[in-house]
Amino acid sequence: MFKDNIIAELKEKIKKNPKDIEPLRNLANYYVGCNEYILAFDVYEKIIELDKNDYQALINLGSICFYRKMYDKALIYYNAASLIEPNNYATYYNLGNVYAEIENFELAYKNYQKALELNSTKSEIYSALGYLYSDIENWAQAGYYYKKALESDSTNSENYINIANVASCLSNYDEAIEYYKKAIQINDKDEKPYLSIANSYCAKNDYSKAQEYFKKAIDINPNYYAAWVCRAIAKIDENDNNSAIEYLKHAIEIDIEKVNAYILLANILVEEKRFSEALDIYKTAKKIAPDDAKILMFMANTYVLIQNYSQAAKYYRKAIKLSNDNEIKLIYIEMANSYIKNKMKGKDG
Repeated sequence: MFKDNIIAELKEKIKKNPKDIEPLRNLANYYVGCNEYILAFDVYEKIIELDKNDYQALINLGSICFYRKMYDKALIYYNAASLIEPNNYATYYNLGNVYAEIENFELAYKNYQKALELNSTKSEIYSALGYLYSDIENWAQAGYYYKKALESDSTNSENYINIANVASCLSNYDEAIEYYKKAIQINDKDEKPYLSIANSYCAKNDYSKAQEYFKKAIDINPNYYAAWVCRAIAKIDENDNNSAIEYLKHAIEIDIEKVNAYILLANILVEEKRFSEALDIYKTAKKIAPDDAKILMFMANTYVLIQNYSQAAKYYRKAIKLSNDNEIKLIYIEMANSYIKNKMKGKDG
């Protein structure tokens, strides 16, 4: 009711004076605050009809298009904004984000650098450049820009996490743990760095410390799917399949639409020769992700183990059709040879 009243009041003001931009802007901004982006978009367009040089309306239109993945339209609005305020760093930062999203490294870099020329104090620009270089796995440059972001803002925990992520990618796990812990000092309610520390300890084969941090992540967010899955993987590495199965089943309860836990669980069951159970779980995963060739290959492998070569061939062919993976083709050829030999012996389940 409160929301309806505010919207009604703003619309009444607009009706009384349809050429007054401020009530339109207030209504559009209110829609954004309520996550009503399509309604906000329509109102911002009305502002542009009244004043084609309204910089903030153009930026907001570009941002709505960006978040709706309408990148071509976002570029139109942001470029129009850049003509109105060519010395505003935010325009080029936003343009950089669009080009980064459509994987145009050169133009993303050019616009981020332009944003830095206009304002070198904004840590988000350095972070964006770090993400840009992370995407192409240039860890030296990514680390350089993440550290520049940290110099600009040492109160943002994400800046520590980004540096830690680079260290982890370079297998510098002690350094990574150090930066993740600094992020926790700033925000100890964020579960992500706890999980990252746990994974770093797993990489160091220190499973006791890893489980300690898995638990801390889950204590903060009991429904943290990734933590339950990673915790299960650590238990697999420790040869504790019983705990791994328990954790994976819990992950599936948290999110029945994600396939990772199903696949890992089925793989464990195959290892334990519980083939029928494994196949049932693979089939469930296949319903969720019918185009995942990996699931089909695992199913085919399982059928080979129980010497049901006709079913194995069926799923290998489906996997090859989806992925055209040479590795799957080689496995299929090897299986076909085994099938011929076993067929001669009368074995085909």
